[in-house]
Amino acid sequence: MTMRRLWMTIFFLFVLSLSNTPLATAQFSEAGVEKFRVAVDAPDLTLKELGGGKISLQDLRGKIILLNFFSIWCPHCRRESPSFVELYEGFKNTDLVLLKVTAQEKEKNLIKYKNDYNMSTPILIDGKGSVTDAYGVKSLPETFFINREGKILGRGRKEIDWASSNMKNLIQYLLKEKR
Repeated sequence: MTMRRLWMTIFFLFVLSLSNTPLATAQFSEAGVEKFRVAVDAPDLTLKELGGGKISLQDLRGKIILLNFFSIWCPHCRRESPSFVELYEGFKNTDLVLLKVTAQEKEKNLIKYKNDYNMSTPILIDGKGSVTDAYGVKSLPETFFINREGKILGRGRKEIDWASSNMKNLIQYLLKEKR
């Protein structure tokens, strides 16, 4: 089995080199994330944080941001929450910022959700849904990968295993990118 994996890896790298696909594209793909051909400006946002305060993307320039749109009633969102927490714990002392955004949820329900999953990541409340609309979110969960310059590099449009080795490799790659 190990020899087979080695040959599959060699074959994959060979095909990758023939197709002239950048390594970053492969890392996004392996992590289950759609990489945009051209990075686009992330719509700015300033939203209320659960528990008080406000968070703005403009204030987070220079950081790598994962903007995860979710709902507490969404079964896929709930299933990915433990691995999202695990990713946060693994990268909490880096330039990675994980933000969860929800529209039209009651604060008491969000507090219960946050406690149920022992979540330390900020939960932002998009009360009118304007940020959700600006990002063109059509289904949940949907996550946007934003670089240090405030450009969206790609998105995940499904439930993701945030604790997978492929996702961790992608995050490490993004963190190593120059400013």
